[in-house]
Amino acid sequence: MRARARRAALLASLAFAGGAHAEFVKFETRTNGAEEAVSATVKLDGESYEIAGTLLKPAQPLASTKSILIEMQPSDNVKPLALEHGLAVLTLDLAKLPDKAREPALRDVLGHLRGALKMKRILGRAQGADADAMSGAASAFDGLLLEDATREPAAPTRFIATWGADAYWREKPRIEFVKSAPPNGRRFYLAGLVSSTTATNCVAPINARASAPAQRALFVALDEWTAKGVAPPASRAPLDSDLAPAQELKWPKIPALPSPPQGDRHVAKIDVDGNEIAGLRLPDLALPIATFAGFNAQRDKKGRRCVAGAALPFAATKADREKNADPRASLVERYGSRAYFVATMRIVADKLVKERLLLQKDADAYVAAARSAPF
Repeated sequence: MRARARRAALLASLAFAGGAHAEFVKFETRTNGAEEAVSATVKLDGESYEIAGTLLKPAQPLASTKSILIEMQPSDNVKPLALEHGLAVLTLDLAKLPDKAREPALRDVLGHLRGALKMKRILGRAQGADADAMSGAASAFDGLLLEDATREPAAPTRFIATWGADAYWREKPRIEFVKSAPPNGRRFYLAGLVSSTTATNCVAPINARASAPAQRALFVALDEWTAKGVAPPASRAPLDSDLAPAQELKWPKIPALPSPPQGDRHVAKIDVDGNEIAGLRLPDLALPIATFAGFNAQRDKKGRRCVAGAALPFAATKADREKNADPRASLVERYGSRAYFVATMRIVADKLVKERLLLQKDADAYVAAARSAPF
């Protein structure tokens, strides 16, 4: 009962989110197996908004470091790992709140949570606009894992920021931060990765490379940084010399390659295969079996907009590529045999593990996938 009362107080604190015109209306909680669902209704400027959350507790909490991870989008990329590390995980949905109310809502909720639940550390993870809201409410957090954010938190809040190729190729491209990351932050460009891997109505095959392995390793780095003071790996973000005007890139004449988006944009430079050079190159880009682009094209002009990247596989043999007039070396030409490919994948993956940019479990998964390479 005491725990439920504390949670009720936590959600009731939302009454003050967004200024003097907020009013707490309702709070409900119910147990659903291992999860606890929480919901609240608040009025902001006379309008009612629903706030929902799901709280998960670790099976074996670490009593010495009572910590919680706040997520703004439900995801299994990091949540199981956080629970394994002894953190509770609260998935909090503020999507129905007006944009101007999200930052004060976060500050108020988490400020109360720290005291009511006696939390020593609060970490946050979010993407896009939600990541910007977390940056604005950074004073409520000890550390943030931000994906595709346009804002960064001020010290003393520590942060690790990531973004992918689509940030440069989308309709409103990313504008680079002028200076290098401040002492309280790290920046990682995930080369050849895109935020959406399930888009429809696209001309070319979808670039489905997963960012989860990088996110998991960087979460562990953030956890150790905020809990033990262990500095994370150095940033791997493009320098000015790593970017170029989009129209200056020399793409190989790949069959079925969509036309790159036009407009005044600076994008990551590419190699002879069309793969990006700068940033954090995960094993499946360091040893690619395809060209992974940060853009695609819309198949049906009247249908939904294609927001995915493209993946254009290499031919298996020299004869196959010559048959299709593909200038890129085939899998056999570049790797020789699958055995060599698998062995080299192990070397590349283990190096990233030593650099704390990949977890051993994910390194093993890359090697296992290499054993099924299409040649």
